[in-house]
Amino acid sequence: MSLIKFRVCWSDDDNTLRDIEILSGQSYFDLHVIIKKELMLPADMEASFYVSDEHWKKGKQISSTVEKNIRDAIALSMKKTPIGALIVDPHQKFVYECEHPKAWLFYLDLVTLLPEPMRLDEFPRCIKSEGISPSQLGIIPTEKDSVMEV
Repeated sequence: MSLIKFRVCWSDDDNTLRDIEILSGQSYFDLHVIIKKELMLPADMEASFYVSDEHWKKGKQISSTVEKNIRDAIALSMKKTPIGALIVDPHQKFVYECEHPKAWLFYLDLVTLLPEPMRLDEFPRCIKSEGISPSQLGIIPTEKDSVMEV
């Protein structure tokens, strides 16, 4: 089992990103849960991953609403599909699309593939966090308030 590092970037703001490490044997559902946690998205929100090419064109779907994998189905189950099963390229990309009224869209870039770590109990985890969550946009000011600076 290898360690995979993904960079998750919000499609609407290049300054919002999270670097997440996950084991290749963990599921897309595990990745879904950590993304929601680190980006402060609604806990009950459903979403889908899509295998993507370098132009972010959506391919095979991995859905949080599908319960089991069936041959030739439209979508795979997040809970039943290990991360490593769909990584065919060391520069693999995925699109993460939220089923939410705001239809948030995130891009996942595979950054690094590393050997299995010594401790397996600390994954998945976020190792870098920049920018504000889309759910916080408009709640947390993004520009400095000149009155506050005085």
